[in-house]
Amino acid sequence: MDKKIFSLILLTGTACFIMNDFMLNELKILWKVARLPFFDFPGQWALCAYTFQGIDPYPLRGMQPPLIEEIGFIPLEWSTSPWGLVLGNFFYPGFLDLREAMVYFTWLNYIFFVLTAFIVSKKLKCGLGSLSVFFVTITMFAAHFLVSEYFGNAGAVICCLMILSCLYADERPIATGVMLAFAMIKPQVALPICFALLLRKNFKVFFTAATTDLAAWGVAALITNQTPLTLLSESMAESAGGSVVFSGLFTMLFPDDKFFAMSTSMLAGTIFIFLTQRMSFGNEKFFWACPAFLSTTFFAYSFHNEFLALLLPALACLYLAAHQKFFREKIFWLAAMIFMATAPYALYLSLSLWIDDKTELFWTARTTFAAILILLGYLMAKKFSEVSARTRSAVT
Repeated sequence: MDKKIFSLILLTGTACFIMNDFMLNELKILWKVARLPFFDFPGQWALCAYTFQGIDPYPLRGMQPPLIEEIGFIPLEWSTSPWGLVLGNFFYPGFLDLREAMVYFTWLNYIFFVLTAFIVSKKLKCGLGSLSVFFVTITMFAAHFLVSEYFGNAGAVICCLMILSCLYADERPIATGVMLAFAMIKPQVALPICFALLLRKNFKVFFTAATTDLAAWGVAALITNQTPLTLLSESMAESAGGSVVFSGLFTMLFPDDKFFAMSTSMLAGTIFIFLTQRMSFGNEKFFWACPAFLSTTFFAYSFHNEFLALLLPALACLYLAAHQKFFREKIFWLAAMIFMATAPYALYLSLSLWIDDKTELFWTARTTFAAILILLGYLMAKKFSEVSARTRSAVT
């Protein structure tokens, strides 16, 4: 990559960091929960802590006073997967007291973010040196990491685990499968990666992850003296996520039916992964999972905790920028990278000038973001096909 583009990228990374910092401070005014650091953490920690005590935590959601005062209250909207009652202790250690668990969680987040940025910079050849890729990752995507860490949500670490899983899927399938199993405590985020693995025929990774989760599910059932199916049905309560949750791409089409909105969104995400991965991503060594990572933003219910998953598609845009002949095409793909790093906050703030209702504002911003990502995913697949064709012709 020439020096002009190199300088532009470093300047862009710094500008994104400053701009995201400004927007996140502005969002604290609009988001009431943003005034409460570690908002998600006590409820998620309590789910693991009650399980550690041998108590099924699902029926305790919304119960006042709490069953065990030292553990405390579990909000009605809080939930996790049945295997997450056991594997979730990696993120929300129920065997520690709440204050110690928060300290552990904070260190875990920063270690994983820096470690992922370092490994990404070593693994991905984006037309820049390793130090530059590391710098871009830390600056441009700090906001996506900090949102999750600030709310005390495991989303950022789960995204790190998914990114590492894709980078090591061929080299270390067993370790990759274990990492993916931990990421699957949020199946609404990690399922697209599982589907992409199946399309790529990484069966060893897939079955390792499935076996690990099934074993953890069995342990949870044994500890709480419940059947696995009982835990599953309890975990899927209608109240999970709350009424304002974004239930996927079709939330605004079916605002009164969260299940149908999420089901159709999952179908749309699956089709998107299937079509775009078959177009060109299937043969990519590291970027093969980009369609799956893009789909995590509209596949199922979510808030703002898993946008770090866009790191891999954004670096794919950087790779495409490095392989374009014309300067305007380089700028387009750099703009796409900036969009993935800043748009969730910029769209929300921009639309807040016209939309007063906070739920409608949230859904509109997320739906707009998803629609543009789908378009970018198609353009990325098309461009990767062209780059691959040029590479093959140059070799022959």
